[in-house]
Amino acid sequence: MKKHYKIIVVLWAMLCCCIVSMAQSTIIINPPRSSANDAVAVDTMIDFGFKKELPWRSTGAVYTLSGKALNKMFTGNLLNTLQGRIPGLTVVTGSGEPGYDLPALYVRGQTSWNIGGNQLVILLDGFHVEISALSALSPYEIESVTLLKDAAATAMFGLQGGAGVLSIRTRKGRTAKNELVLNARYGISSVVQLPRVMNGYDYTTLYNQALVNDGFSPKYPNPELYRATNDPIHPNVNWYNELLNSTSHIQDYNLLFRGGNETARYFVMVDYMNNNGLYKNAKTISKDFGTNATYNKINLRANADIDLSKNLLVSAAVSGIIEDRNTPSGFSASQLFNNLMTIPAATFAVKNPNGTWGNSSVYNFNPVELLQQSGIYKAHTRTIQTGVTAKQKLGMITPGLALTAGVSFNNQYGGYYQTSYAVRTYEMVKNAQDMPVRDADSNIVYKTIGNDVPRSTGDGGTTHWNRNTLQFGFDYNRSFGKHTFSGTLLGRRESYLHDGQSYAVRVQGLSAGVTYDYAQKYIVDVSGAYMGSADFAPGKRYGLFPAAGIGWVASNEGILKGNKVVDYLKFRASYGAAANINESYRFLYEAQAGSASGWITGSGNTAQSGLAIAQLANPNATWELKTSFNAGFDIRLLKTLSATVDVFSEKRTGIYEIPSASVPAFTGFNLPWVNSGVVHNKGFEAIINYDNKAGDFTYHISGSAAFARNKIIDKSETAQPFARLYQKGFAINQEKGLAFDGFYQQSDFDASGNLKAGVAASSFTNVKPGDLKYKDLDGNGIINAYDMQPFGYSNVPEITLGLNIGFAWKGFDCSAFAQGVLHRTVNLLSVAYNYTHPFVNNNNITAFSGNSWTPATSATSTTPRLSTLSNPNNDQASNFWLRKGDFIKLRSLQLGYTFSNKGVLQKIGSVRVFVNGTNLFVFNKVDGLEPENLSMGYPLTKVVDFGFNIKF
Repeated sequence: MKKHYKIIVVLWAMLCCCIVSMAQSTIIINPPRSSANDAVAVDTMIDFGFKKELPWRSTGAVYTLSGKALNKMFTGNLLNTLQGRIPGLTVVTGSGEPGYDLPALYVRGQTSWNIGGNQLVILLDGFHVEISALSALSPYEIESVTLLKDAAATAMFGLQGGAGVLSIRTRKGRTAKNELVLNARYGISSVVQLPRVMNGYDYTTLYNQALVNDGFSPKYPNPELYRATNDPIHPNVNWYNELLNSTSHIQDYNLLFRGGNETARYFVMVDYMNNNGLYKNAKTISKDFGTNATYNKINLRANADIDLSKNLLVSAAVSGIIEDRNTPSGFSASQLFNNLMTIPAATFAVKNPNGTWGNSSVYNFNPVELLQQSGIYKAHTRTIQTGVTAKQKLGMITPGLALTAGVSFNNQYGGYYQTSYAVRTYEMVKNAQDMPVRDADSNIVYKTIGNDVPRSTGDGGTTHWNRNTLQFGFDYNRSFGKHTFSGTLLGRRESYLHDGQSYAVRVQGLSAGVTYDYAQKYIVDVSGAYMGSADFAPGKRYGLFPAAGIGWVASNEGILKGNKVVDYLKFRASYGAAANINESYRFLYEAQAGSASGWITGSGNTAQSGLAIAQLANPNATWELKTSFNAGFDIRLLKTLSATVDVFSEKRTGIYEIPSASVPAFTGFNLPWVNSGVVHNKGFEAIINYDNKAGDFTYHISGSAAFARNKIIDKSETAQPFARLYQKGFAINQEKGLAFDGFYQQSDFDASGNLKAGVAASSFTNVKPGDLKYKDLDGNGIINAYDMQPFGYSNVPEITLGLNIGFAWKGFDCSAFAQGVLHRTVNLLSVAYNYTHPFVNNNNITAFSGNSWTPATSATSTTPRLSTLSNPNNDQASNFWLRKGDFIKLRSLQLGYTFSNKGVLQKIGSVRVFVNGTNLFVFNKVDGLEPENLSMGYPLTKVVDFGFNIKF
């Protein structure tokens, strides 16, 4: 590993030296105009990935976010800074664990049940990269983030553009005075919300109640003994307090150099981040036995633009990222937090009265012991991203023509080194009176769990991928009077290989785009790709993916030109196609073999194994195709108010599925995958901005709204008696279940405990008073799967709102950003089962069950009767378990002050200090749980940080 460290550092240093040596002299020019809010300036070129275009000439649906906006949130993952900031991009939060906090990204919702989050194309400086490489970048190296949403913007990506494109540009050098910038920030993080579990007294009291409900005798004779917090015989352990600190810290330090002249321009950066977890006293016994969750990252970047001649420009970008993640060896974060929630406070003490580690043979998991004495898992990841492009002007052939070429190599390797230990733990043996059993010497009797295991080690690889791109093409840009033509033709070949693959994913083809405008008023844009993939059968590997867009800059018409109210007005529309290949559905044109049951041979009846056809071939298998229509307008009024509105309609066809038809077992095969599914998706995005000033006081406010709703048009399904039972006609992953109709009451049963006539019976189990009761939709007197119906939405929200406000006065500046999410449904049954099911499978009891059904509370109870037994009736999918997942979060709040260049500061360019908050407040929690991940697994955190920025 040290060898690879050296390689990265040497490559980076060599490029830095070459750049700086070519940039000896400097020329000072005025910097480009920037906008007040987080969107890019109106005169900035729009990044379309393979080309750039002036905003007024664009007919596509795009949105560009300034890289400066990303610094307003302090997180360990760059992608989490995008939450709510780009209309049309949905960022679904993952875990809060440092280094393992990758979110899921969706563009304009979902249009295929086979395409989950993070299937969009991600470009870094024009080259396709993996999302894991992007997430580790520093916000300080980002110039802009652009989302390409409609066909006019994505058709050039052909087989890869069907799920949208996110294009990131890193910062470049500029012809200006050399600049040295130091950024530093230190943050204090704390948990947003942990699950609320009951204490030892409440647990034992309610557990006794559950046993009585089940017809058993109480287990705990005296629950009062469990009120104390310092009695190891009758423990009352708050496992969250034992294992977690109330706060932790995250810090980031960044040094960058930027400058250049007319010959060479450079941007060089080094960044270090440290993000510590919440685990408490992990190294109490020894630093070799336990560890906190930690994430350390070093980013090195060098970008250069060099004019080798007046007609030849060469650009190079080299990035090296080194990531180290340390976690305890004895468990994963999901295992740990599941046990913190499910181990009752009254089960065992952290340590027994004799000082040994406590435990229980039922749970066999002492979180504190495992944290402090199970070893360390060290994960190491290194990523190298390189890209070199060249542009040769060919004005000698015809003005405006240029030859372009580029090559990119991106590689990531992950490995681990693990040390493991194990020690004995001891379970206190108790009698029927809930008192410890003692031996002849009055010593407490313990049951030994596990054995002492000396140090063991292991290492190996975890992840490895490389993605290489080679491209070659032409650019053209020329005006003839009022006629202006611009175009791009690009030939591209890409190869992607990762661990677990036998054959690399390869795509290649031609991408082209031509834009024409007349008198800067009428715009026609034609683009597309002819692209192929080796995943399909010969003769069916290539396809054409065209798109066309039109635009009308109405503000340049005579009737509006020079208008004092309408500064700018453009209407645009586009229609076209893009597609997706899916790594999970490769080589479907070939039959798939699988293990067979075999046969018996010989007099000894020897079993022989073998292979058989498991999946039939589909020689006509092809890609999923998305066609989309988009219409919108852009307007700016009174030089202060601007708005952009887009409406869209998308249709995805050829979605992979297996026909819902049974195949006799004697055939020995399954039906092939076919392209038969169809989904329709429609919605809108709207952004409105207002920025103004009054003397020294400047201010801005902007709001955004995005809506996307899909509907399954065709899907192969088993025949059903009612339309509500199909997925067809409803949204992808929309919740379905039984309709909750209160609880079975004592009045529903006769004296023998049988349901009275007219009361629908459950087909899942024999119900009792206090069980969930459902509506009998088909009226047959039996509750079964035919009584299900759709409810709510899916977990991916249909509506995302954003509000960004800020002001600056003299040296002070303040900004705030809030995100709202609507039309989202969360399912407690699937996401938070242990939180909502007390005592079953030796589970704990939480605040969710604080008002469970009893005969005395039958009219006001909110959860079923308590029971220690599994209850299939209560475990059915039902709207009882569904909750509105809507929420509002204050994503960022920042207050800063920039000192004036006076006195000693005259020798320094500028100094700015700030205080910042990330995810400070959340409104509308779900049953007391954090709404994004329902407080399951490693918790999400909020951060308050302090920092400074010094420019020399």
